[in-house]
Amino acid sequence: MPLIRPATQEDAVQIAALLAQLGYPSTPEAVQVRLANLERACGYACFVADWQGRIAGLIALARDWYIEKDGACVRIVTLVVDEAVRGQGLGKSLLAQAEQWAAECGAKAMVLTSGDHRHEAHDFYRHHGYRSTGLRFVKQISPAPGAA
Repeated sequence: MPLIRPATQEDAVQIAALLAQLGYPSTPEAVQVRLANLERACGYACFVADWQGRIAGLIALARDWYIEKDGACVRIVTLVVDEAVRGQGLGKSLLAQAEQWAAECGAKAMVLTSGDHRHEAHDFYRHHGYRSTGLRFVKQISPAPGAA
């Protein structure tokens, strides 16, 4: 079984490698900044799967509040398991930790978006009780001058 624990700054190099596998190349320095931002923010969590002495999986979470109904949900921002060790239960363990964290936050649901081309991920989520309920639309915008 993997050890699931909160991500730390010391994990940045290995997290950057995982993000690259997911299609989001990042430098370790950029990952350190992102982890620091998450540590300062309320309602965010990031867990890693330590597998045989190395970081082989990551899940990042954000608590969101509904406006259309009462309560909160937790959004899976990122879930990735190293391609070399998929099928060993790391994703399942990370998802279980995420759902426990969400329950402790008082969330009523877990939500996520996943690219159309990630068929294996879709099967994984369905296998763990998630169902597809819609589409995601994205529009890139430019931040206002001076925005954080």
